[in-house]
Amino acid sequence: MNPTVSIVLCTYNGAKYLRAQLDSLLRQSYPVHEIIVQDDYSTDETWEILEEYQSQNSIFKLYRNEEEHGVNGNFLSAMARTTGDYIAICDQDDVWENDKIALQMDAIGDKMMCSGLSRSFSSDGSFAHFDDRVHNTSIFRMLFLCLPGHTLLFRRSLLAELPPLSHPVYRITMYDAVLCIIASAYDSLVFTPFVLVNFRRHTAATTYKDYRRSLPSWRNGLHELLWGIRHYREARSVAVPIYRGKLALLEYINAETADFIEAKKMMRREVSDTPLDFVRLQILLVRHSRQLFQTEGGGIVKKLRAFLYPVMQLYMYRQS
Repeated sequence: MNPTVSIVLCTYNGAKYLRAQLDSLLRQSYPVHEIIVQDDYSTDETWEILEEYQSQNSIFKLYRNEEEHGVNGNFLSAMARTTGDYIAICDQDDVWENDKIALQMDAIGDKMMCSGLSRSFSSDGSFAHFDDRVHNTSIFRMLFLCLPGHTLLFRRSLLAELPPLSHPVYRITMYDAVLCIIASAYDSLVFTPFVLVNFRRHTAATTYKDYRRSLPSWRNGLHELLWGIRHYREARSVAVPIYRGKLALLEYINAETADFIEAKKMMRREVSDTPLDFVRLQILLVRHSRQLFQTEGGGIVKKLRAFLYPVMQLYMYRQS
């Protein structure tokens, strides 16, 4: 028998785009074991739409929070309800490719987690950019920029590695970043080079940002560097608590891979304010420059970017 796959979908006032996503889940070529839907106290027609779909297909299992749990609390509790061998995360406003799960089940092998390409599109004129590069899955990359949660499929056993909701990491980042960091800590994350999800970009989305100034180009790189120099102190005041939360996660994880040990050193130096640790951080980043950025490999240019990264990365923590 095929391993079973549970889909986890958390909803909140998503009636506008929900039907398109639900239809794409039902079209999956790989047989779906169950679709766990947990609604976070929606006030629009979301719940009525879910009940309609459940009445037509018993694969849907609906749960409704009596009060808002927030994104992390909602997804963590919904994932705990699953019974499948694997779990696939789903957002309410995207559209899956019909073979999304099949492609990931073919690719995952003995790894904990599989991701793949997410093709952005806009339904309201919002900024959308499709990056078709095969992504780097190193822990050095995952600590700064994780893979999109809506592309993740992972073994249910990974849930046992998650810290409890009370852990400080959930105050500074999202559940999908925690999943990615843990899987990469064990060197157990694979990326399949196929489009899995059509990622709807719209201004009402919780995670929407116009990130055109962060796209790879020398002009954007120079802009990030100059911004980081000008706003170093204020950006560090935002970034350091985030680094501390991620360091607390690394100290919770029991992995022993060489990259994990180096990544923990890196994050300890990120939280330090001493000039010596700043230089040590630069040396460590240059040493791992091939694993730090979106795609692996590269030469002197990546080493230079890695050397400047302690300043350039601060652009991610701008407040506007």
